[in-house]
Amino acid sequence: MIKSKSIKKTLSASFTALLAFSLISPVYGDSGTTFLAGASTISAKVSAKLNQQFNNSEYVTYLVKLKDQVDTESVAKHAFQKASAEQISPVAAKLSVRATVVNSLMDTAEKTQQPVQEYLEKEINNGNVKKYKSYFIVNALAVTSTKEVLDNLATLPEVDKILPDEKRELQKVEIDKDAQPVSVKESVNKNAVTPSRVEWNISKVKAPQVWAKGIDGKGVVVANLDTGVEYTHPALKRKWRGLNASGQVVNPELSWYDAVNGASLPTDSDGHGTHTMGTIAGSDSNGTNEVGVAPGAKWIAVRVFNPDTTDSILLDGGQWILAPVDKNGKKHPELAPDVVNNSWGGGPGLDEWYRPVTKAWRAAQIFPEFSAGNTTWTNPGGAGSVANPANLPEAYATGATDINNKLASFSLRGPSPYGEVKPEISAPGVNIRSSVPGGSYEGGWNGTSMAGPHTVGLVALLLQAKPSLTVDQLEDVISNTATPLTDSQYRTSPNNGYGHGLIDALAAVNSVLN
Repeated sequence: MIKSKSIKKTLSASFTALLAFSLISPVYGDSGTTFLAGASTISAKVSAKLNQQFNNSEYVTYLVKLKDQVDTESVAKHAFQKASAEQISPVAAKLSVRATVVNSLMDTAEKTQQPVQEYLEKEINNGNVKKYKSYFIVNALAVTSTKEVLDNLATLPEVDKILPDEKRELQKVEIDKDAQPVSVKESVNKNAVTPSRVEWNISKVKAPQVWAKGIDGKGVVVANLDTGVEYTHPALKRKWRGLNASGQVVNPELSWYDAVNGASLPTDSDGHGTHTMGTIAGSDSNGTNEVGVAPGAKWIAVRVFNPDTTDSILLDGGQWILAPVDKNGKKHPELAPDVVNNSWGGGPGLDEWYRPVTKAWRAAQIFPEFSAGNTTWTNPGGAGSVANPANLPEAYATGATDINNKLASFSLRGPSPYGEVKPEISAPGVNIRSSVPGGSYEGGWNGTSMAGPHTVGLVALLLQAKPSLTVDQLEDVISNTATPLTDSQYRTSPNNGYGHGLIDALAAVNSVLN
């Protein structure tokens, strides 16, 4: 009997070992693609939430993230060292580094995505894949397919994670229709040289005094990821990079990208993007509406909200920012903006889904400004409430203050999940008047969405004053020259309500000029 049990146990162990081997041994597809078949492999890589989505639909869109990801910070560091050794100008060095970062990202994606794309092409012909899109800013693909295809992709050794294509909401702003406009006499510094209508918030950050020095953002390109921009608006039309000196549209695809609807010219059916762009660079030609911090800057834009969006659309828009694409499909990192405004965000806490994008922007010397976020019924605010991606270490977050330099009740607060002070800085975000679709202007807009564009405008002023400034240097200048703000809750500065305080354009620009 003992012998019989021993034989039985040995046979059982042998069968278990054989089964285990079959779960991890390679299986080869028709195209030669290698699948590491096994339920444990699939469950380890695929989000449980994503599996549930297939209960309601035969085809689901999801993101496939590959294991091989570029360390853009390291690539940029070595590129800067090479540029320094070649003794080229600081501005040329920044462009050289950007090109190196983009080429590294593209090369990695091209080499590592080939097996995945070959399999997806085969399954398109079989009807199991509706569509897919490749990204390089994050080495990933967005795929719409059946559950069988997802399971096969999960077994590929190149694949790291498969995640849902999450829905993201635009930060909602409150528009107070009864808000009273602040008069010019109350808002404008008497020592500043100003046109007839400078908004209180523009004066509050001391932009007019900088304009008096001949610095208004000229030569700098700003951008936003938003709901689009009404390019025909009198405050914005002549500043769109897609128009030449005669007002004719030239190569619009290099200065505008609609990742939602594919519109060929800038448009905005919501108003949020036109309002935020106005605060960055808006002013009409006769000087009666100075609504922007850097009215001399040129702008480009990406529509990613209409009014909600998904992760794949935000990745698509973020990638275009890094390297605008011409009508022939060629990428142009040399035409990327100097700074990008992100008046949007998700929930609080640790969520790194957009971190590779912010890292790539920084490595390419594109300043990544994010609004800290507004309170909602799911995020009532308080300590640690600052939204992602604003709470990422690589993002520069802006909180909102009112005309009395008090923290807005809706402005989300730090610290970040990484233990860092957030937001880094504050700017006016209550009762903001700016451009809106229809060629008009509207005040009473409240939100950190309205605060962030002030920081973007300041970056433009600084880069005109000193084009060689890196992203790290720009952050230091803005933070170190801010007016410290405290209150009964935040008694020292910097703090997790106001950050380093209210941005001061005059002090910031003077610091780099001196």
